[in-house]
Formats: sequence, structure tokens, C-alpha cells
Amino acid sequence: MIASLKRLWRDRRGNALVIAGAALPVLVGAAGLATDSIQWALWKRELQRAADSAALAGVYASVNGDDATNAVSTDLTVNNHTNISLLSGYPQVTFPTVNPYSNVVNVTLSIQKRLGFSSLFLSNAPIITTSARAALIDSGDYCLIGLKRSGGAAITIGGSSSANLGCGAISDANNNPSVSTSGSSYTFTAPVMAGVGTMPSAITGVTTIQSHHIAMPDPFANKYSTSIPAGMSCSNFQTHNYNVGTGQSAVKHLSPGCYSGFSPNGSNTYYMDPGVYYLNNTDFNLNGQDTLIGTGVTIILTGTTPGSVSVNGTSTVQLTAPVADDPATATVEPTTCGSHTEDGVSVDSCAYKKMLFIQAPGATTDNNNTINGTNSSFYDGAMYFPKGDINFTGTSGAMTKCAMVVGYVVNFSGNTNLQNDTTGCSANQTAKGKAIRLIA
Repeated sequence: MIASLKRLWRDRRGNALVIAGAALPVLVGAAGLATDSIQWALWKRELQRAADSAALAGVYASVNGDDATNAVSTDLTVNNHTNISLLSGYPQVTFPTVNPYSNVVNVTLSIQKRLGFSSLFLSNAPIITTSARAALIDSGDYCLIGLKRSGGAAITIGGSSSANLGCGAISDANNNPSVSTSGSSYTFTAPVMAGVGTMPSAITGVTTIQSHHIAMPDPFANKYSTSIPAGMSCSNFQTHNYNVGTGQSAVKHLSPGCYSGFSPNGSNTYYMDPGVYYLNNTDFNLNGQDTLIGTGVTIILTGTTPGSVSVNGTSTVQLTAPVADDPATATVEPTTCGSHTEDGVSVDSCAYKKMLFIQAPGATTDNNNTINGTNSSFYDGAMYFPKGDINFTGTSGAMTKCAMVVGYVVNFSGNTNLQNDTTGCSANQTAKGKAIRLIA
């Protein structure tokens, strides 16, 4: 008996089993804690994704004038994949001021749920909290904007039109498609073309096409006064004393001020002196073979029923908007803005720098404007028709040297030529597009 016990004492074959038995609780504990940790990490990732999505939804609602808090709650019902109810008091939605961003929405979420293993040691389950912050940010430079929101495309391209923007184009139309193209003889060169609705799969000359883009705010809304200054009287173009000199050698000059009629119709050359021209309930209408030349001019279509622009293809138009006299930034001799006096009323054209045509917002949405001219025509400055269609048409190939075009609808047809980056222009400008992004 004693001998048997001695042999058993000296036998080491059971040591591994004893060690394994002693280590088993540690192994089980490590596996259980690892499993719970992985689940916590998964919940936190899912909760972060839900917060990100909710913040983006909040900004989108804010931009469109809807209730951001309701948008956050609605989004969470779809995108909170933790399958755990939020703690009381959540979501927390705040709207901090964070420069240089706008429409900032901050969303904080919090959940808590017990897990099988960790609950053996923890009296309370860990609380998982995540936050996300989104905002409207500047994104891209645009010089062609169609403002129409519904009822058809806001930009149409066809015929033998030609555009070489050097900047982006965007349609605010939430339609399918947002931009309409027809034919194959057009050229439209732009780094990006975007639309709120769906977009064609290809647009000849466009590098990047973006569907379902956020709408572009009107960059000129409420920025310029279109009212005729108090005390300024309006004269008819036909009765205006525009001759300087007499006889056949007379030079025809138009002075800035207010006109109740503006319709040259012949074969004359008119020089528009620098300043602001208010066209009261009348069109800017060139139907003959006239030549109209003006530097440092802004033309405002205003009144109770604002008129439209109609330029016949046989007319020659060479117009440049006023620009600031800043030699440090000017690439050519600047067309300096400044003050002029008409009927004893002083008007500062610097308030309208780089603006060539401005149509008052009181115009109807069926207001049609035609930009045309001979192949020696050019337009250097922004064209703003918030309620009117802008039609670049004809067969003459008139060039807009440095135009930024903002219209209700913008149509390209015929042999027109729109550019925004032509060497030698002076009134080029762009507007920053908008995008919704997560920010730190």
C-alpha cells in the first residue's frame, strides 16, 4: 500500500490536467470578456453610423427649410441598427456656430444594455455614447446656374452650341433629368456639371457629372437694388438727345439713367457711357443692324412688369460690366466703376461691379431673354435673370467673354459661344457650390 502511494506521488503524467483545470476559469473569463468587448465595439460602430446619418439628414432638412430635429428622429428610425433603444433624453440635437460653416447640426446618441458575461461582475452595463457633426460647406466653383426647382430641366443643351466654362454648371431642378441634352453637335466643356435630380450618363466635354446634388442657392438674391432711384425721371430712347456733335459726323452717346423705351432699330453705332441704366417696364431690344458699345455699364430691367433682353443676330453688341480699379488683381486695363449723376441723382456703379444684366425679381417666369449678335459681339459680365429664361441661340457665334450666367432656365441652341475664362476678360466671377459633409 505504501509502495503504491509512493509510485503515485512520483507519477507526473497528471500535472498537465491539474494545470489546465486551474487555468480553465481564466480562459473562460478571457473569452467571455473578449466576446462582450467585441459586441460593445460593434454597437459603438453602429451607433456612430446612426449619428453620422442623422446629422447629415438634419443639415439636409435645415437647408430645405424643414425641421432638422424631426429629420434626425426620422432618420434614426431607419438607420439605428443597434436594435437598442436610446437612453432617455436622446437624441440630443444642437445647432452650434462653427465658422466658416453654415447650417451646422450636432447629434449625440447614447445606449446601454447588459451582456451575459460582464453582467456577472458589473452592477451596471457600460454606457455607449457617440456624437456626429455635419454642416453645409463650400464645394466647387460654378458660373452657370439654373434656378428652376421643378417642372422640367433648368439647363438644356443642343444644336451647335459651344460652351467652354472653365468652371462648373449646376441645375437646381429636381427632375429626371435635371439637365437636358439633345443632338451630338454641341460642345460643352466644364470640369463638373451637377443637378438636383438625375443627370444624363454622359455630356460631351464634361469631366464629372453629379446627380442628386444639393441645390445651389441664388448667389445674387437680395444683393442688388433694382428700384429706380427716387427723383430720377425716365426718357424714351427714341426722343433721347444722344447726339454729340451735328450732321453726319455726330457720335451717338447714351448716358446712364432711366429709360422707358430702349429699341435701336437701324444701322447706327451707339456708345453707352459708363454707369447704371434702368429700363422701366421696357425691353432691351436690338432688332436692326445696330452696333452697341459700352464699357463699365450695368443694365437693370425693372418696373412693375420688368422687360426682357432681345438681341437679333444681325446686331453687334460689345458690352463690359463695371469692375473695381484694382491693378493688383486686374489682368487687363480695368473698366473702373464710379459715381455718375443723372437728373441730379447720384448712382454708384461700384455697387453693381461685374454685373452686366440684372432683371428685377418681379419678372414672370415666362419671361424669355435672347442673347445673340454677330461674330464680333461679346458680353463681359454677369447675366442675372432669376425669373426669366436665358436663350443663347442663333447662328452668329457671339461670344460671352467672361459671363457668369444665373437664370431661371438657361437654354443653349444654335451656334452660340459661352466662355468664362477667356484671356483678356475683366468681369469674371463664380459662386461657391454647396455640399453637406461631416465636420470635426
